[in-house]
Amino acid sequence: MAASDRVERVGTWMFPQRWWLFRGGEWNRAGRAGKITVHRLDPATHVGPCSYISTTAQLPDGRSHLDRTADTVIALIRAHYRATVATDDRLR
Repeated sequence: MAASDRVERVGTWMFPQRWWLFRGGEWNRAGRAGKITVHRLDPATHVGPCSYISTTAQLPDGRSHLDRTADTVIALIRAHYRATVATDDRLR
């Protein structure tokens, strides 16, 4: 998510299950349980030439938005895998 991502911001209003009013909804329960993490990918946007998956939009470090998005997703998957393996090892 990026601060400039209007699609994400509109989505929080378009989907009633994400409204604070529906505290018993899955989204809000997950938030209270700490199961939702936001990863800012500024200055990327949801769609368009500066989107999260743009191969032409460049970051100051020279990577494309796609490269950074892929790096972020891979790091999250690896962290989840390591946590899962550590939990499995403790259960043995």
